[in-house]
Amino acid sequence: MREVSLFWKRSRIRQLDIGELADIFKQAEFISYVKRVPKDIRVILKVNFCEGKSPEDLRGLRFIELLDIILEPKDNNDSFLILVRINHSVSNLNARTNGTSSVAGSRLDGEGLTYIIQGPPMKLRIVSTLARLISQPDRISARSLDFNSTLNHSALSTKQLKLAKFAYDRGFFDIPKRTRISDIASEIGLARATISEHLARIESILMDDMFSSYDESYTDPKLVKSLIETITLEIEDDDMNQVENMLQILNGIKESIKLQLTEVKHEEFDEITDDELIQMAVKEHEENISFIDEVIEEKFKTSSI
Repeated sequence: MREVSLFWKRSRIRQLDIGELADIFKQAEFISYVKRVPKDIRVILKVNFCEGKSPEDLRGLRFIELLDIILEPKDNNDSFLILVRINHSVSNLNARTNGTSSVAGSRLDGEGLTYIIQGPPMKLRIVSTLARLISQPDRISARSLDFNSTLNHSALSTKQLKLAKFAYDRGFFDIPKRTRISDIASEIGLARATISEHLARIESILMDDMFSSYDESYTDPKLVKSLIETITLEIEDDDMNQVENMLQILNGIKESIKLQLTEVKHEEFDEITDDELIQMAVKEHEENISFIDEVIEEKFKTSSI
């Protein structure tokens, strides 16, 4: 289990699609979920409004809907408790991953917006990558969590952990190896190719968990395409406001891809020394740009009919 914190300065928030919140809330703190499925994320917030602002100023906002005022302050020093529905691509993707969730500590205050999410490393990386592509956080940090319990908080699933332990006990990870994949496959009763694929996947997960950077400048083109496909799932063709929001998000991703494309073409990457790998990355990034253009054209043609 890991935790990722994304932070945007208050001045940066005003440049984002949620910028209106900086003019409405003096501070807002995430308390708990009430319901959490894509497009219907209901949360309780503890909030203080800016001078001259009130819960009524939340009416009509696209990305947040006021459902109920749970508690009104008795004086100006107290806070509101409100129930809201959130509808934003990052929070929707967080719900869709079915494994990551926001936690206490997520807040908007005088310094800026802090969004803290916990979950398995691979799923956290998907959410943090989308946040970076569409809104460029000022700071991203990650840490491993230790709950001091017997529960399995490994990056590996229970089955993967058992296979890794089985292979380890038989010397598969020794140098030199004391057993072969074919021997492990024979003992377990599975095909050699299956065991080979599982062990390769286990090694990839462990390396990613240990060394991946959540704020790295380069993003895997395949992951970008997966994110684009996920965003399109959040759009209702008959909801023009959602389509316009999707256009803004996809154009933001496209600009980020173009920047990475420039870096791949013109910068020297120590970890990418093979010209064929660089050419492949460039091609996949260019294909993602074309994919975004196709999605935008399709959605806007449909919504204009």
